[in-house]
Amino acid sequence: MTEDPFTYDLAPDRDVITLHGELDEVASVELREVLTKVTDEFSSDLAIDLEHVTFMPSPAIGVLASSREKARRNGATMRFVAPDGTIAARLLTICGLEYAESL
Repeated sequence: MTEDPFTYDLAPDRDVITLHGELDEVASVELREVLTKVTDEFSSDLAIDLEHVTFMPSPAIGVLASSREKARRNGATMRFVAPDGTIAARLLTICGLEYAESL
């Protein structure tokens, strides 16, 4: 079990999901399922707040990148939000994935 388990909060209007904890390999599978569900198969817009993510290895980045691409192909927008100095901001920068620093 991880020290900081993966959880998420979905805004009532379903346009922002805030992720918390470690996005390890097991959490990455759950994340893919959650993103598919809350975006109606990647057909509705979504902002993903990554400020509280404490661990994000390559499988999680792969889920985020492929989910954004699926949304784009379906005419939807998926935005990543990662304040400067966070783990997510550093990793998204390294991977060349665009993100905003605030909602």
